[in-house]
Amino acid sequence: MGSTTRNNATVGIIANPASGQDIRRLISAASGFTIAEKTNIVRRLCLGLWILGVSRVFMIPDRSGIAGSLLRSRDQGEIALGEGWPEIELLDMPVEEKAIDTLRAVELMIRSGVQLIIVLGGDGTHRLVANNCGDLPIVALSTGTNNTFPHFREATVVGLAAGLVARGAVPASEATRRNKALRVQMNGLCRDTALVDLCLTDELWIGSRAVWKPEKVKEIFITFAEADAIGWSSVAGLVNPVSREKGQGLHLILCPPGTGQQTIYAPIAPGLIVPVGIKNIRILKPLEKMPIEMSKGVIALDGEREFSFCQKDKIDVWLDLDGPLTVDVVRVLKIAAERGILNCPSPYIQI
Repeated sequence: MGSTTRNNATVGIIANPASGQDIRRLISAASGFTIAEKTNIVRRLCLGLWILGVSRVFMIPDRSGIAGSLLRSRDQGEIALGEGWPEIELLDMPVEEKAIDTLRAVELMIRSGVQLIIVLGGDGTHRLVANNCGDLPIVALSTGTNNTFPHFREATVVGLAAGLVARGAVPASEATRRNKALRVQMNGLCRDTALVDLCLTDELWIGSRAVWKPEKVKEIFITFAEADAIGWSSVAGLVNPVSREKGQGLHLILCPPGTGQQTIYAPIAPGLIVPVGIKNIRILKPLEKMPIEMSKGVIALDGEREFSFCQKDKIDVWLDLDGPLTVDVVRVLKIAAERGILNCPSPYIQI
């Protein structure tokens, strides 16, 4: 991480082509990100990475989608505009246009020795990456429907911050922060993880995956809840906000609107504001296992239904403070400014 040679700096970029295109486009006013727009975002990332001396970028080989468009954009930019680009290397893997693509890509990127992974997607895409990247830092960039975990940021700036960390100009120990996570154990085995929220619904099938019917949601567990959030964590955020840094979460039991302790109007999806009744709310302490008492239903993680359970299943949920590492873009650039890292001349910048 401390080397200033271009050849030692490599980055993975996972740009989910399906993020921002789920059923919530049909039942709410959610906007979408086209393949062309995602390609432009990755292009700006690459230009920021190159200026900081990142030698190579690994991507999923979707030649008919983002990767293919990016390669054409690179060729045009190099010839017509004189742009400098890192080498774009497409991973040697099949593409099924399913979640398995992301999982395979993360594994191959780790094997290839990338310094970090930039993720374009919503909460669901980031959860997939975080579940499988260990302590490899993630740069979270929002291009999904419900975007509570990742942030909306200009890709050029994100590329600069990622390049600073990949090159070791800003050490990862100063550039990253640890996030909370919710762990789910089913019948003694760790089943899955949520980065923001876990919902229990009384539905008996996975269906379209996205959770958007408030009457079906019976309980919510959250890692953090901000008052300006979108999605199911907004229910908690409008009642009892909990920051990303605070060492606790929340557990809410819901009820029909107009009953229970209180009813609030919550933005559970872009343009979809609904009344939600809250029967009870309690603090979720770290590592405190909470048994699921519902006899059957479906568990949704970060807004997407993932698996069903029945009365014979024993399920526990707990808050883990030792979740994934993410790059703090604002902090990285502040450190760069304070230390004059981007001043000219610089051993890190490629001219």
